[in-house]
Amino acid sequence: MSFLAKLRVITLGSINDLLDKAIDLNSPSAIRQYTRDLEDALDRMKNEAAVQAGTVRTLQREKTELDSHIKTTEATIQHLVQAGHEDLARPKAADLVRMRAHFAQADGNIATAQKSSHDIDVAVSNLEAKHAEMVDHVRELERLDRDTKARNAAATTLTAAGRLVKTGADISVDDVESRMRANNDVAQERFTRAIGDSAVQENPETTAAVDDVLAEFKKKETASAG
Repeated sequence: MSFLAKLRVITLGSINDLLDKAIDLNSPSAIRQYTRDLEDALDRMKNEAAVQAGTVRTLQREKTELDSHIKTTEATIQHLVQAGHEDLARPKAADLVRMRAHFAQADGNIATAQKSSHDIDVAVSNLEAKHAEMVDHVRELERLDRDTKARNAAATTLTAAGRLVKTGADISVDDVESRMRANNDVAQERFTRAIGDSAVQENPETTAAVDDVLAEFKKKETASAG
């Protein structure tokens, strides 16, 4: 197993451990940290998925190129043998043996790379699903936190309002109105008396003379009207 293959096995193992990790869903800090760990792992695995898919493409391309080299070498060897240059054909034949051996392994290498690419793609898909789930948990926790704060604020306001209502519960509206009307009656009486005290009193000695003058003017008014 190559170093890169071993590294990918280790990476996939750590990803599976992360996915299998038990999380306390009642701990906001644990959920947030786990979500951050998932995000980091997801970034790494997406990059690894691209690398592995590129490896598959490279192996497939190399196989096609190797097949072309084999055919070219076979034709060259055939030509040299027919021309009686077996000594020149021997190095080419050695190259052909090496290339045929590599070609025989190509399909196996491609299959291994394809499986690794598939496994990594599955891991990425699982990580994305788990990450989306944990993001939903985080959003729900944030919503609950906002709702809790709002309810606590409302409860505080309502408690204060309740104390005010309780304080004024013994105050009767009818009693207040009755006292206000009584005060208004007293004020009216004081006003009436004040008016009476300020009225101008005629001198009894001049009352008859005043009456005569008024009678005189009344007669003139009657005469002018007739």
